Amino acid sequence: MYQKSSAQPVLPTLEDGMTLLRADRGATGALHSLVLDHLLLEGGDAAWVDANGNGTTQRLCRLAPNARILDRVRIARGFTPWQHYGILADLPEQVTDGTSLVVLPAFDWFYRASDLRRGEGERMLSEAVERIARLLDEVAVPVLVTLSETDGLARPVVDAASETLECELTEYGPRFSGESFETLVYPAGDGAVQTTISYWNRVLAARHPTPASAGRSPEVIPIGTN
Repeated sequence: MYQKSSAQPVLPTLEDGMTLLRADRGATGALHSLVLDHLLLEGGDAAWVDANGNGTTQRLCRLAPNARILDRVRIARGFTPWQHYGILADLPEQVTDGTSLVVLPAFDWFYRASDLRRGEGERMLSEAVERIARLLDEVAVPVLVTLSETDGLARPVVDAASETLECELTEYGPRFSGESFETLVYPAGDGAVQTTISYWNRVLAARHPTPASAGRSPEVIPIGTN
């Protein structure tokens, strides 16, 4: 479906399989907005395997139109390539019937570490992609992936993606485009907009106008060991 115009903000729908999100570096919050929007629309939990500090609870808290949804984002963090690699090995055990989304930001980031031996990063990343492919053979779930760099090392991720979404900044806001989705701009009044966290918060609030849960602290539950 191609969305040419709308009176309401529009975000892409995440389908089963691996979706690669390529966002302009200035589009802060695009990844987090897609995750929260999906959970608000589809229900269920998100299994998030973090890299390069993308899974910050502060950013998610500022974006969420309803604090209760943060209870459904389960974040696992590794601090070395081997820990990230190990968390991915355990991921199938963490994806349950209640998991509606898997989030893998900066999927290549750990495998660029300088303390890896020559060729080790390439091997580990290729095997990590194979692990996600095997997961998708077993369960029907959307997997949202981003990359820290798009080069030869990241090629296995690009090749494995069944859909690629581009998020390009325009003077009126972000524009998403892909094989099955296109949006021109969000309604922005008579001036240009900055794609800040508060901007994405307004988009999510407009799409999901539910009262926030006052006085409730968000909880982030790890799905693996650090």
